[in-house]
Amino acid sequence: MKLSPDQITTLKKLISFKGYEEVDVQYEILDHVACRIEVLLEENPKLSLDDAFRKTHAEFGIFGFADLADSYRESIRKKFWNRYWASLKSLLTSYRVIYLILLAWIFHLISQNFTLFGEKLTAPGWAVIGLMISMVFFLIYFHRVGKNFKNYATFKHGLNFFGGFNLIIQISVQGMRFLRGPEIPMELNFQGIMAWITISALLISWVSLFLLPQIIQEAADETQRLKAIYEA
Repeated sequence: MKLSPDQITTLKKLISFKGYEEVDVQYEILDHVACRIEVLLEENPKLSLDDAFRKTHAEFGIFGFADLADSYRESIRKKFWNRYWASLKSLLTSYRVIYLILLAWIFHLISQNFTLFGEKLTAPGWAVIGLMISMVFFLIYFHRVGKNFKNYATFKHGLNFFGGFNLIIQISVQGMRFLRGPEIPMELNFQGIMAWITISALLISWVSLFLLPQIIQEAADETQRLKAIYEA
C-alpha cells in the first residue's frame, strides 16, 4: 500500500512531535518508518495511520527512533571530517598551497615595513590581525549560506565545528602579545613556548579558513539535494 502525500506529511509531523526537528533526520527516519507502515496498512487496512505509527515506533524498542537518529548524525560527523581531510590533502598537493606561501610572504613584508600604532609586530602578529579581518567576511559568508539550512543536521555539524574553530582563533588572538617586537621569540622559556603555540594555532586557523568555505558549500549542496527530493 503506497502512502499518499498527505499521509507522508502527517508522518513527518508525528516524527517531529517525537523531538526530531532536523528536516534531514526526519526524512532519514521516515525512509524506515514509511516502508513498515505501508506493510502494516496493507495487512490491516482498517488500522489508522496514528496506530500504525505508534506500533512502528514501539517496534524500534524502548528508545524509539533515537538510535536511528544518532546513527544518522554520526554518519554526518564522519562525512564532515572525511571532507575536511580530503580538502586538506587537496590543498597541500595542489597549486593552491602557493596562496598560503604568498600570504606568509606578504605578512613578512608588512612586518618589515610597517608598525601598528608605532609598535613593531612579527609576521605572525600581522597574520593574527589579518585573520581577525578575514573572520568578519567568513561570518558573513557562513550566515548567507547557512540561513536556508539552519534546521538541517547536515549543516548544524558545521556550526559545531565552528565552535572549536573559534577556540583556536581565540588562542591566536590572546597569544598575539607574545608576537610583538621585531623577532619571533626562539628561547626555550614561557614566552617562546607560548609564541610557538600561538603560531601553531594561527596556522591551523588560516588553513581551516581556506578549507571551511568549500566544506560548508558541499554540505549545503548535499542538504539542498535532500531538500529537493523530500519536498518533491
